[in-house]
Amino acid sequence: MKKKLLSHTFLSFLLAMTLCLIMCACAANTSDTTVSVDTQISSVSEETADHIVHSSSQTSKKTENTKKVNSNASKTSSKKDKSSSLTSKAISSLQSSEYSESIASILTVISETTKTNTSQINTTTSEGNTNTENTTNSLITENVDTNIHSANDDEPTETNSETNEDYFESENQDEVVSIPERVLPDKGNREKKIIVIDAGHQQYPNFDVEPIAPGSSEMKVKVTAGTTGVVTGIPEYELTLTLALKLQTILEQRNYEVVQTRTTHDVDISNIERADVANNINADAFIRIHANGSDYSSVNGAMALCQTLYNPYNGHIYQECYSLSQNVLDELVASTNCNKQYIWETDTMCGINWSLVPVTIIEVGYMSNPQEDVLMATEDYQDKICVGIANGIDKFFEQQ
Repeated sequence: MKKKLLSHTFLSFLLAMTLCLIMCACAANTSDTTVSVDTQISSVSEETADHIVHSSSQTSKKTENTKKVNSNASKTSSKKDKSSSLTSKAISSLQSSEYSESIASILTVISETTKTNTSQINTTTSEGNTNTENTTNSLITENVDTNIHSANDDEPTETNSETNEDYFESENQDEVVSIPERVLPDKGNREKKIIVIDAGHQQYPNFDVEPIAPGSSEMKVKVTAGTTGVVTGIPEYELTLTLALKLQTILEQRNYEVVQTRTTHDVDISNIERADVANNINADAFIRIHANGSDYSSVNGAMALCQTLYNPYNGHIYQECYSLSQNVLDELVASTNCNKQYIWETDTMCGINWSLVPVTIIEVGYMSNPQEDVLMATEDYQDKICVGIANGIDKFFEQQ
C-alpha cells in the first residue's frame, strides 16, 4: 500500500512538472512571436509615416522582417514539436495509472489550446502585414494623385472682362456656316473720316440672347451692365460714356466726324445693334471703349481686342482691325504711362463678329485694381486716355 502511494505521488509530481514546462514554453513562444510581430508592424508604420522616402531601403527592411517572422515561426514549430514529444512520453508513462484517462484529457486540452494560440498569432501576423501593405499602398496612391493634381494645376489667369459679352468657346467654329450677304453703303465723296464710338454697357442689362455672329446658331447675352470700381464704386457704363464724350470732343477738334452708339445710360442697345450703327454708315473706324476687371486686384494695365485672321465672319478685315488695335493701344500706353498688356485676338465677341468695318475694343484699365480705379476717376487721367486713343486713330489712318 505504501509503495502504491509513493508511486502515485511520484507520478503526480512528474505530471505537475511536465505541465509547468509545457505552459511556460507556450507562453514564451506566444510572447516572443507577438513582440516580433508588434515590432515589425511598428517599424513598417514608422517607415510609412515618412511618406515612403527611401523605397529601396524600405523594401530591404521588409525582406529582413519577413525572414525574422519566418525564423520565429520555425522556432515556434520546433518548440511545439518538443512539447508534443514531452506530452506523448508523459501520457505513455501514465497509461497504467488510474488517473491516466483524466490526465490524458487535460493534456489534450492543453495541446489544442497551444495550437489555437499559435494559429491566432499566425493570423495576427498575416493581418498585420496585410494592413501595413494596404496603408503603404494607400499613402503611395495619395502621393501620386497629389503630384498629378499639382502638375495639372494651372496657374491663376486674369479675367479679361469684355463683360457685355460673356465669354465662351464656340463649339461650331470648325463647321461651315452660311453667312448672310451684307453690303456696306458707298462712302461717296466724304470730306471727313467717320468714327463710331461705342461706350460699353448700359445702366440696365438685357439678358435676352442674340446670335454670336451672322448665320451662327450659337447665342450670347445681348448686353450686361458691366463691372464696378472697387474703390470708387463707379459703374463701368458711367466711366465708358464719360470717356466716349471726351474722345468725341478731341476727335471733332481734329476734323473727324463722330457718331455715338449711345449718349445716355438708360438705353437698350444690343451688341449687334451697336455694330450695325457702324455698318449702316460704313464707318472708317469703330472704337469700342471698355474698362476691365480681374479676380486678382494686382492686375493692371490696358489691352485691346480684335478678331483672328481665321474668323469666318470678318477675317478679311483682320489686318485693318489688328492695325487699329495696335496703334490705339500703343498710343494710350504712351499717353498714360500705364502697363501695356497685349492684343487679345478672339472670335467670341459678338460686337466684333458683326462688324464689317475696322473695329477694336480698348480696355482702358482695371476697375478691380484700387490704384487704377482711382486714377481712371480723375479728369486728368481721363484726358490722357482720350488723347492716347485719338493719337492711335491718327496713326492708323496715316499708315493706310
